[in-house]
Amino acid sequence: MKKYISILKNCKLFKDVEEKDILDIVKNSHVESFEKDTTIRYRNDPCDEILILIEGETLGLFVNDEGKVIQVDHMFAPKTLAAAVIFSSNPKYPVDVVTVRPSKILKISKEIFILKMMENERLLKNYLQVVSDAFVFITDRFYDISLKNLVQKICFYLFELYEKQGTLNILLEMSKEELSREFGVTRPALSRTFIELEKNGIIELKGKFVKIKNLKYIEDYAKFF
Repeated sequence: MKKYISILKNCKLFKDVEEKDILDIVKNSHVESFEKDTTIRYRNDPCDEILILIEGETLGLFVNDEGKVIQVDHMFAPKTLAAAVIFSSNPKYPVDVVTVRPSKILKISKEIFILKMMENERLLKNYLQVVSDAFVFITDRFYDISLKNLVQKICFYLFELYEKQGTLNILLEMSKEELSREFGVTRPALSRTFIELEKNGIIELKGKFVKIKNLKYIEDYAKFF
């Protein structure tokens, strides 16, 4: 394990932890190697160990029942995987973890890691920061994903009206209130997205009319919905 110490020192989990303490933590750990495009863990697999990506690159992918894939995270070594769920009441991997290129992961026993955190305050603080950072990241990420989905819904709606009305200066056939119910979002969220599209030069708002200024953008996003 000594050859991995220099890598682990650059991992947030072991920031400012002494080398001898890192070695003591990982001395009984195991390393697994994976080829490119290999699923390291599947969503809902039990999460009963600390996994650290020490070489390579992985993606966190969510695949729904219809086969639609959403990339939740893009992880580069060194990186702790799924740190925020291991101590939950139902510790399971929230996404599929898939390698982008040949990768190695270091597996640390959950029980050993608990003991080491109790003995090492620095390690405990690092772990709490990793978990907190993960929570903030996931919150921001799903906000982005939700916003993107709303953009796709709006673009799909606008493109349908464009094809129906045969003009770039289209009349909205539903009120913002009706549209928000149709899309399953709040009225303020819908309005903010329309304003963002206007700021980015995609559309121009004119009361009940919307002028499409970038038809390619609208069409491209409509096709993703």
